[in-house]
Amino acid sequence: MNIPFRLNLEQQKKRAKELLKGFKHHQAEALERFLQYHPKLVYQEQSSDEFEAKLADAQLVIARELGCKSWNQLRQHIGLMTSLRGQIEQADSVSDESGSCLHIRCGSDIERALPEAGFKGDFLEFSDPFCVGPVSYDYQPEQRAEFLYESYGKPLELQYSEMLADLKQAYQRLRNCSEQYDHVVLWFEHDSYDQFILIFLLSQFHRYGLPQQLLMVTANQFPGSVRFLGLGQLPPEGLRLLWQTRQLVTAEQCREADQHWRAFTDPDVKVFHRYISELTNSRLPYFRSAALRQIQEMPVQEGELPLTQQLTLVLLSESSPQPAGRLFRNLMEQKEPLPFLGDLMYWHILLQMKERGLIRFIDEPEHWPQTLIALP
Repeated sequence: MNIPFRLNLEQQKKRAKELLKGFKHHQAEALERFLQYHPKLVYQEQSSDEFEAKLADAQLVIARELGCKSWNQLRQHIGLMTSLRGQIEQADSVSDESGSCLHIRCGSDIERALPEAGFKGDFLEFSDPFCVGPVSYDYQPEQRAEFLYESYGKPLELQYSEMLADLKQAYQRLRNCSEQYDHVVLWFEHDSYDQFILIFLLSQFHRYGLPQQLLMVTANQFPGSVRFLGLGQLPPEGLRLLWQTRQLVTAEQCREADQHWRAFTDPDVKVFHRYISELTNSRLPYFRSAALRQIQEMPVQEGELPLTQQLTLVLLSESSPQPAGRLFRNLMEQKEPLPFLGDLMYWHILLQMKERGLIRFIDEPEHWPQTLIALP
């Protein structure tokens, strides 16, 4: 089973030897990888013609391709992951997790992996995607349920009443968690889907009270053989490793998040644009970059398209038609600077583009990912 974030050191040593051999035989792919990742070539300290690569150079390229600064850092990462995996296989629980602990995540992607990693606390999924649709400073479950049902529920044949009940239940658990749990842990990554749910949650804690300890596990990268998009990609030992980087969330961070949330939910979209343009730094490590990406989905100029729609048109101009599923994959892997969309969220955007005449559907099969999308 291929797990892209579970790396094997011997395999990487073999890959480095193969890369060095390819570079010395002037293979185009090997040369391109060196040009992209070796600092001496990236910063043009030497030309590729005069560069005499050694095994250590190939190992450095491999390490940087996988998301590490050096080969030694890659070795240490693999060694730590292997050690943590061994602890998990011996059924070793997380010793420094509180006995009264709630883990909150904006999705169900790590719900199974957390117990597999040795975490014993309860789990709460709060996955209302605030980066799309109408939002207000005071949470309105009916408003959100109506939007989510019309946009995503119907294709899945979900009932409005069930979606509303789920939102109300999740929100009620959130409001009560400070009284019911000593420790609350927020598992969030760097994209706008996660970050705007995060500022909402922190705003709630600011307004209604913090638990005894509020902790956050957050990441924007993780060494692996594919692009890091989210925590759900990680094996259990990856979650154990991230747990070691957890941070205590302060009252000041919650207060700041409340200010972010107030600006974001202002009915005048220009207010949020101005707010972000004046935000030079943030106590929340990834909020500003996520917010800069978010305002690209909220254009204020008449006729300006959201960035996702612009990138979709670029992809179709390069190759048309494309199946909707492949279009989504190409967008996430090739064009999107900060991936945040789920597949159904993207399908909803394609439907909007079709209604505006920006694209056309050549056919409409039963399963939407197979729908051929073309330019008008």
